Amino acid sequence: MKKFLEMVVVAAIWALPAAAFAGSNVAVAYSSSTQDVGFAEADSESAASDKAMSECGKGGAGDCEIAFSGADMCVSLARATSRAAMGIGAGSSRQASQDEAMAKCAEGGAEGCNIHDTYCAPSNLE
Repeated sequence: MKKFLEMVVVAAIWALPAAAFAGSNVAVAYSSSTQDVGFAEADSESAASDKAMSECGKGGAGDCEIAFSGADMCVSLARATSRAAMGIGAGSSRQASQDEAMAKCAEGGAEGCNIHDTYCAPSNLE
């Protein structure tokens, strides 16, 4: 029985790094022609970027580009109500990414900017 418990503990320890890093990367892609945006979380930066590009292109946009990608960060999207203006921000916290997105949205005089999406990886990042 003791040997069995040792094996369970070892298996749990081996599983911890995979669980700790699962979804620890985030990416956002953006189309300048359609203003379509795609967000994604994944185990690696390249997988998150690929997923974000796929999400961005779902509406037919052919010019999607990665705006931000990385580990342990948040990305946010703000859109304006006054006109077709938007801002994408990234930061080490939810608030930092939202502040940057709001500032970029308001550039050029756009009014009524508000946060539409925020993705953080890991998801418990504040």
